[in-house]
Amino acid sequence: MSGTVEVPEANNSKISTHEVLLQVKALQEIRKSLRKTTFNMKTPLTAAKDVEGLKKECQDDDKKETWFRKRDTRKHYFTNFMSELLGTALLMFLGCMGCAPQADNPPASHYLPSLSFGLVVLLIIQIFGHISGAHLNPAVTLSTVIFKMLSPAMGAVYIMAQFLGATFGFALLKVLMPQEWVVPGFCATKPHAKSTAMQSLAIETIITCVLILVCCGVWDKRNAHKQDSTPARFGFIIAAIAMVAGPITGASMNTARSFAPAVLEGDYSNQWIYWLGPTVGAIIGCGLYSVLFAYEEEKVEAIETELEEVSHMVTEKP
Repeated sequence: MSGTVEVPEANNSKISTHEVLLQVKALQEIRKSLRKTTFNMKTPLTAAKDVEGLKKECQDDDKKETWFRKRDTRKHYFTNFMSELLGTALLMFLGCMGCAPQADNPPASHYLPSLSFGLVVLLIIQIFGHISGAHLNPAVTLSTVIFKMLSPAMGAVYIMAQFLGATFGFALLKVLMPQEWVVPGFCATKPHAKSTAMQSLAIETIITCVLILVCCGVWDKRNAHKQDSTPARFGFIIAAIAMVAGPITGASMNTARSFAPAVLEGDYSNQWIYWLGPTVGAIIGCGLYSVLFAYEEEKVEAIETELEEVSHMVTEKP
């Protein structure tokens, strides 16, 4: 009889993820190991004592982990807050710096600022993506809260940091830019004169929905093995959307990005479009992906069976 355990082929109707397969394999290895070690156990009572001792050690470790977790949680909130604040500040500082029309003679077309913003997003995700996810956008944060990837409390921290960061970054840019370049309406998102408010609202809603669908695709576990180029993808996606929608609405997709120029220049005309559009777009995007494309992982009964066998094995006679 062979000493190895044959692992049955994965049935996609029962096992839906690679993680589940790894857990089943690990449980099979534990069962095989326990079968070998039970021959060296003197009595079931000895095994039970060993198990109780392990439980006590785990409880002690859990108490220590809980104490440290409380401290780490506070630090985690602060770290994510600063990551989003600095990231959104860089978005406004560097992104809007590339929107100065006086920097080129003749002035560059709208394609150049669109590309500048996209490449700045790439840069920021590379810096802060592994820390807070580099949302930089309340619509993206709202989506993570809807999908329960972030708690509502952490989501509020993110959004607060994004508004503060955007305001700080744009204010710093206005101080450091040549004053004759900082003309009224500089880097502000406004509807085109020939576009109605409802048309602009619809466009902002749709392009934000597209952005959130992209985020959902990146967050999907089925796409977990394609994360190496995520910063570049997002950068060029932002650039592409800004190129096509920028002349009509400014292609904000981001309430914090529109908020900073409006509050610092005191011009709130049509700003409701950039509050309502991205928010509604985020909700629609999450709903569409959940209904049309998301999949529900099925419970694997084999895992429960393996766990029961392992738990009973330590009390069986050798």
